Amino acid sequence: MTKLPGDERHPGPALAWAAAFVGCVVVDALIGRWVLLPLFVAAFYAGMVVIDLLAYPLLDRWRAWLRPRGVRAWYLAEVGGLWIGTSLILALAAPWWLRWGWGSVPAVQVVGGALLALSVGIGVWALWKMGWARVLFAAAMFPPDSGEGRIPQMLVVRGPYRYVRNPLYVTDMGVMLGTALVSGKWFLLVVLAAYLSQLGMQIFLEERELKERFGEPYARYLRLVPRFVPKARPVDPADVHGRRDGS
Repeated sequence: MTKLPGDERHPGPALAWAAAFVGCVVVDALIGRWVLLPLFVAAFYAGMVVIDLLAYPLLDRWRAWLRPRGVRAWYLAEVGGLWIGTSLILALAAPWWLRWGWGSVPAVQVVGGALLALSVGIGVWALWKMGWARVLFAAAMFPPDSGEGRIPQMLVVRGPYRYVRNPLYVTDMGVMLGTALVSGKWFLLVVLAAYLSQLGMQIFLEERELKERFGEPYARYLRLVPRFVPKARPVDPADVHGRRDGS
C-alpha cells in the first residue's frame, strides 16, 4: 500500500488539547463555579486573534525578521509574547469579565455541554493529524525555501480534513459558543465575534499561501472539499494528491 502525504500521526497536540479541557472542567467542578474553563477558552482564542491579526497581514516582514533567527525565535515571539501576554491581560481582568454573565439555564447548559464535547472531540481528531509546527503557525512562517528543514511541509488530507477543509476553525467556533452556553459568560461571545471578524481575512490569505505552496494538489482539494460545511462522503486522498494506491 502506497503511503500518501499526511499519513503521519502527531499525538502531542491532541493529547494536550484534550487534557486542558478535562483539567479545567475538573477544577471548576471542585470549586463549584465556572472560572478556569471560561478563562482558558477566552485566553486561548483571544491570543489566537491577536496573533492572526499581527501575523497574516505582515507575513513577509515576519519571515524576513525570522529568517536569520530560526523557529525558536518565532515560538518565543508567538507563545512567549503574544499568547502569554494576552492571557495575562485577560487573567488580570478576569474579576471583571467573569462577573459579566447571565443566570444558569439547565437546558442551555446541556446544549452547550454537548456542543463543547463534540467540538473538543473533533478538534482532538484534527490535531492528531497535524503537529506543533502547523498548530503554532511555524509552517507558514518558515516555507520550504527558508532553510528550516525541520518544519513539516505537507497537505494533510486525513481524518476530518477529508470532510471539510477547516475542521479546526469550525470546532473553534463550537468550543467558544459551547463554553459560553455552559458557563453563561458574555465575554466569550465577544471573543467569538472577534474571531469570526478576523477569520475572513485569515482564510483569504491562508488559501492564497497554500495555493502557491502546494499547487495543483491544493487546487484539487479546493474543488473536492468544502470550506466550512462538512460533506457527507469523505474525499479520497489519492484524488487530491493525483495518485492511487497500488494495493
